[in-house]
Formats: sequence, structure tokens, C-alpha cells
Amino acid sequence: MIKTLNQRELYALAGGTVVLALLLIVFGVVFPYRAAGKRLDNRISSGQAQLKEVRQLQADYLTLKKQADQLQRDLDQREITPPVNFLEQTAGQIGGRENLVLMRPLPSVVQGKLRIETTEFKLERLGMEQVLRILQEMEQASPPMRVDRLHLKQRFDNGTQLDMSVTVSAARRN
Repeated sequence: MIKTLNQRELYALAGGTVVLALLLIVFGVVFPYRAAGKRLDNRISSGQAQLKEVRQLQADYLTLKKQADQLQRDLDQREITPPVNFLEQTAGQIGGRENLVLMRPLPSVVQGKLRIETTEFKLERLGMEQVLRILQEMEQASPPMRVDRLHLKQRFDNGTQLDMSVTVSAARRN
């Protein structure tokens, strides 16, 4: 059948075959190759973003681990001085021992490997500066003590003085 075609029809048939072959190559090879390349590029960029996030998480983890180790060392050192002694010493130095009215250890709570010791104490006839210094000492204790409850009351006999009632918690190893 091809032998019966004239010259012009053969050229048209050859051109159609070339166009069909080019279309098959373009749509069957080139476009899928580009699409696969884009998918791989997206996966690479996604992998790089994940790697960056993992490195950031690693840095955060190392920072938190250092802080946890420091807190553990502080807890180990803190084992020597009970919170009641620390509070009594601090209150005596800053507010005067005669102003310490109440010092009551409350029942300890055990949470996992930690024992949380809570202490309530009350001081009378303090100036605002003394109150702030006592609170600062509790915060700067190693490890810091958490103020669970703080109640300041202005004295009726001297308006410049305060009565301070505080409940603090400190964590110790069980």
C-alpha cells in the first residue's frame, strides 16, 4: 500500500510520522521526566527543611539537657540544706529572728523521683524592701523555691510595715 502512494503523499506520511514520534517523545518522556525532577526537587527541599529542623531540635535538646543536668546537680547540693533551715536562716538575716512568728513544714508530696516539700512561714513588722529581699533570696536559692501563696497585710499599728504570710515549695530527690 505504501508503494502505491505518490511522492507528495509519502512526504505527508513521513512528516506525520515524525510529528507523532516527537509528540510521543515529548509527552511520553520529556514531560514525565520534568515532573519526576520537580517531585525529586521538592523532596530534596523538604528533606533539607527537615534536616534543618532536626538540627534545631538537637540544639534545643542539648540546651535542655544541660539545664536538666544543672538542676539535678543543684538538687544534689540542695539535699544538704532542708528548705526549713534555708527559710529560717534567710528570714532571720533579713527580717530579724524576733519577727519570725510561724514556721510550719507541711506534708511532703512524692511525684516520681522527686519529693516536693512545702513550708509555710509568717513574718511580722517588715518593710517592703525586706519583703522583696526575702522573695529574691527564695528565687535565687539553688534550686529556686516556688512561691505557692503570698499574702501581705499592712499593719494596723504602723502603716509602713507589713505582715507577710508565705507558702513555698522546694523539690528534692526522693
